[in-house]
Formats: sequence, structure tokens, C-alpha cells
Amino acid sequence: MLGILPIAIACTEQLSPTAPVSSASPATSPSPSASPAPSASPTNAIAPGQYCYRADLPTLTSVLRLAVAADQTVTGDSQATIQNKSEGYYSSYAQKISGSLAGNQLKAQIRTWIEYDVQDTQETWSTTPKEVVTRQAKLVAADCEEVRSRFTNKDGLEARDLLDAASAVRTKQVQFEAGRNGTVINHAVIRGERDVYLLKAQGGQQMKIVLVSTEQNATFDVVSPSGYILTTGAQSETVPLPHTGDYQVIVGSTRGNATYELQITIQ
Repeated sequence: MLGILPIAIACTEQLSPTAPVSSASPATSPSPSASPAPSASPTNAIAPGQYCYRADLPTLTSVLRLAVAADQTVTGDSQATIQNKSEGYYSSYAQKISGSLAGNQLKAQIRTWIEYDVQDTQETWSTTPKEVVTRQAKLVAADCEEVRSRFTNKDGLEARDLLDAASAVRTKQVQFEAGRNGTVINHAVIRGERDVYLLKAQGGQQMKIVLVSTEQNATFDVVSPSGYILTTGAQSETVPLPHTGDYQVIVGSTRGNATYELQITIQ
């Protein structure tokens, strides 16, 4: 399996990303007596661009990327591991972030995938080019190339790289017939284009995919709902599913146009 995948190891108690272990540095959980975050104002608005941050604490290691648009809307993603050796706990989580800035205050909508659970929360973060203070930690500015490595597979690819070079992308939501756990799709793809099939699945299931093309010139990639590449360039594979949500099965040709049959089963 390729990419960076969340790992769950048996633990003594459940831990969520909104409540890091208590032995974390005080910076991970500002006390009520801490100085209030600067009030929002046009003078401390953040310039459009890409910003990257990281936190390296005894119980939390986290990286965060934020893209700020000209209208101060924000999108981003985060990846983190949490651990407590004394309690035998280790886990990880991935997040997708969207929201808007008012001065240095980011009102963030956050979707978190932790183990097989999905959580939707809203938080307000104090955000500057030098640091981000979230409910869990204070993250400081980091080199974006170093941060990017936490989101790539072993070939240095991110999920967005799989479609960026496509001349056209066709996306279709796939639903199985009642009482069935699989389907067969027959289609054709032009060289340089991509067919993307979205399939809902639960974390902990597995997806078996077989792709047959007339000239053996079609391959598929699989991307998790949280944006991790699970496999690339495959023709037959059984893929464990780490998260709950819509998985992308991306079909393309390796040479010329490809007529194919795509068999998908989820168990």
C-alpha cells in the first residue's frame, strides 16, 4: 500500500484530536487565563498565498497547510500523530479545513478522520504567517516543501497530482444495486483524460478492484476520502480502506485510448 496511512494501535482509552493527552505542552491547550487572541481588523489581514506550519510536542506531532485566497477564504489540510507511551496509546488523524479569515481570526470548518471515525467541528483559530493557535496546539511556520512530504506517497505524489495533468476529468458517483456489494463498469477513456468513480465505503472495509482493458493499456489509482493515495498504476488489487467517506477510483490509459471493464467489490 502506498501513501501515508493512519495507524491505530491498541490503546487503553479513546483519544480524539479535539482532546490531546493531558501531558502535552501547555501550548497545546491554552488556559482561560492566557492572553486573548488579537482582535480581527483589516490591518492584520493575511496576504493571499500558501502557508505551512508544524508542531513537535511530546504527545503530538502535527503539520498544517493553509491556502489563503484574495477574498480571505481559506482551504487546507492537516496530518498528525498523537501518542502517550505511558498509556500505550498511539493513533493518527487527517483533516480537511475550509473557512474564512477576519483579520487574524480563522473561522474554520474541520472534517477529521481518526481511525474509523469521522468528526465535523467548527473552531476559531488565531492565524498569522508565523503561527497558528488551534484548540490543540500552537503551530509555528515551517518550510512548505518539508511539510509536503507528510502528504505524499513513496513516489513523492499527492492525490491532486494524479489529476492535475489530465486534459479532461469525468466524475461519476457509483451506487451498487440493492443487495449487492459490487458492480461492473464498462467504458472507454481517451489518452490524457481520466475517469473518476466515487464510491462510499466505511473505514475498516476493503475494496477489490480488477481492471481489464483490450490492450492491457489501462490502470487505476485509489485515493481515500482524506486525500491519501492508497495505490497507483494498478490493474488488480485489494485495498484496505482506512477512512469513511467517498473513495476515488481513477482510471486512465498508459498508451493510446483504452476500452475497459472495471470490476469493484467492497467487503
